[in-house]
Amino acid sequence: MIKKLLFIIAICAMFTQQSIAQWALGDITFTGYQADSTGNPTGEDDEFSFVLLRDVTSGESISFTDNGWMAAGGFRTGEGTITLQFTSSYLCGSQISIHKTSVTALDSTGATAGNVTGTAMSFVTSGDQILAYDPGNMPTSNANQSGFIAAIQMNGDWDADASSSTTSAKPSIFDTLANSSIAITTEVDNAIYDCSVTAGNPAALRDAMHDQANWNVDNGTPFNQPAPCTFTSCNTLSNQEFALYNAFTVTPNPSNGIITIGNSGVAMDNITVSDLNGRTVASYNLNGTTDSKELNLGSVLSSGMYLMTISSKEASTVKKIVIK
Repeated sequence: MIKKLLFIIAICAMFTQQSIAQWALGDITFTGYQADSTGNPTGEDDEFSFVLLRDVTSGESISFTDNGWMAAGGFRTGEGTITLQFTSSYLCGSQISIHKTSVTALDSTGATAGNVTGTAMSFVTSGDQILAYDPGNMPTSNANQSGFIAAIQMNGDWDADASSSTTSAKPSIFDTLANSSIAITTEVDNAIYDCSVTAGNPAALRDAMHDQANWNVDNGTPFNQPAPCTFTSCNTLSNQEFALYNAFTVTPNPSNGIITIGNSGVAMDNITVSDLNGRTVASYNLNGTTDSKELNLGSVLSSGMYLMTISSKEASTVKKIVIK
């Protein structure tokens, strides 16, 4: 009887362990980072954010470190490493931000995403890096890199070796999957994804988010995080989102404030314009018009870059606009 009971317990434990998925290369993508210690619109310090490219369940864990990867293999020591254990389940497309101020992980609604343990990371303004990995499969050598998930280099291009706290070699596993790591060149203190593509399968999203042209950068003022994007659930390709993106044109862009939204016949419900910190600065109710629409934004917007969200009943799309 005791043997049967122990066998049942073992089987249950095995299925419980299997219910927690293993992380794979490319399962997340970074969407922002902040190295400047002051100036964040909401007060956070040394913050970074990422988007999930698969569903996660409560109980899963993911680790991050700013220890560089050595050319000979293995992490350099002496910097921060944290582990986030999710206390809620999240869909593919959900964004999470983590900051040093209170070592807290928040989702895009401001709710706590999970428990963070370890030593907080302090990003250096002269350059740094973040490497994400599976804590159950920690990379330890060049022959054992399968636990890596994503990486971002803030020191310009990847370095030959992790010879200091600001440098890191690029683990070779990132060359096996296109767009699984990004290096922001040249070195800049703060950067954030510009939300130009927010729909598609994981490969399409990785392709957009690892294109440096789709990142906004600032060497003095941090951005509010996470990036002001609404990602659709990305397990399947959203044809509606792609069709909507192609249905509209914004001209001229850049402009002096007067723009025309060309419409190929889609019913537009509303348009919202936000700054790069996610604050809504203008909103228009279009009541389902299928016509092109001219907007005079010069009276409400100062010079700069903004994100315009155009929504229909079925979906929404984001266009980047520049006011001169």
